[in-house]
Amino acid sequence: MSTVKMSTVKTSTVKQVRSVRNACVLLEAIADGQPVGVSELARTTGLDKSAVHRTAVTLHQVGWIRPAGGPATRWELAPALLGLARKGGTASLVATVRPVMERLRDDTGETVLLAVLEGDRLTVAEVAESRRPLRLSMPAGAEMPVLGSAAARAIAALLPPGEVERLRAAHPGFDDESALERVRSRGWSSNDEEVQEGARAVAAALAGADGLPLGALVVCGPADRMSPDRMRDYGLLTAAAAASAQL
Repeated sequence: MSTVKMSTVKTSTVKQVRSVRNACVLLEAIADGQPVGVSELARTTGLDKSAVHRTAVTLHQVGWIRPAGGPATRWELAPALLGLARKGGTASLVATVRPVMERLRDDTGETVLLAVLEGDRLTVAEVAESRRPLRLSMPAGAEMPVLGSAAARAIAALLPPGEVERLRAAHPGFDDESALERVRSRGWSSNDEEVQEGARAVAAALAGADGLPLGALVVCGPADRMSPDRMRDYGLLTAAAAASAQL
């Protein structure tokens, strides 16, 4: 495993707080190799083993890491830290993507949702609602169905195989690999009245710098307005919008 290196910012007068820096280095190393023991963390970070132990105990006391179990103590990130990261990440994603959602809403005339996957739950993070009197929508914070969902398909198409398998275990009947490969090949997914009769949707994943999905843009509308040809057009527009987001 390669040594963890943190980026530095040039400063003229401000000194680093070494203990805080060590804690950040340790968190990165645990995230990279979890579950991982103190000896391996010391080798990976280049920190003294006793310093690693003290820092790990402190991080455990504040609830950011936890023992992974087994005969020897190995550490992993705790749900509290993951929840904090997701909350901050989602807020940042909404702020970045909101203008893209509004442009896509104006281009299609339909409601645009930002969907995020948290564990095996799919939720609405933001909504740019259609201005038409007859429209489909969901409130921010609402949970979305996974089976048949265009958003879940778009996100799953970019997930590592292990995470896709966990999603299938939680939602038996979720798309097989050939279905996800079709999503990858065209760059967008669809829901043809599979979740709700009379409702259609298309979606495209929002990929981070590492290629992993941060969420998905979804265009949804009444089936009588979203014909198969229009779904195709909206799918291409949604894929282009997702690719344009500066994430």
